[in-house]
Amino acid sequence: MSWLTGWKNAALLGLLVTAIILAFNGATLSSRLDLAQETVSNQGKLLEQQTALIGVMQASDASNRALMAAQLLNEQQLRQQASANERKLRDAIKDDDCAKRDMPGAVVELLQPDTKSGAAAAGPVAP
Repeated sequence: MSWLTGWKNAALLGLLVTAIILAFNGATLSSRLDLAQETVSNQGKLLEQQTALIGVMQASDASNRALMAAQLLNEQQLRQQASANERKLRDAIKDDDCAKRDMPGAVVELLQPDTKSGAAAAGPVAP
């Protein structure tokens, strides 16, 4: 019977060591689970922030596209208006001898100042 008591004690010792190892493993896994849950929570918050930022950027993009379309339309209208005005001017002065002559230098200086140095542009300009 003494050998049975030895086996019994060895089995109990083995079960005790196994229980300690399982308890340690459980604590480690619990710690990892807590860390993983915290990471998921942080990633959720980050995702919410990024979603809000994407929404703001999409709204800004839509606004910029609308402003650019309006700007292009305005520029097109201005080009058409300038072209029509130039055509009208050329039609108005095509038979005028005065319009075929160069403008006096003083008039050119008044109409086309040199913005870099503040002086007037040199040379007469023909129409």
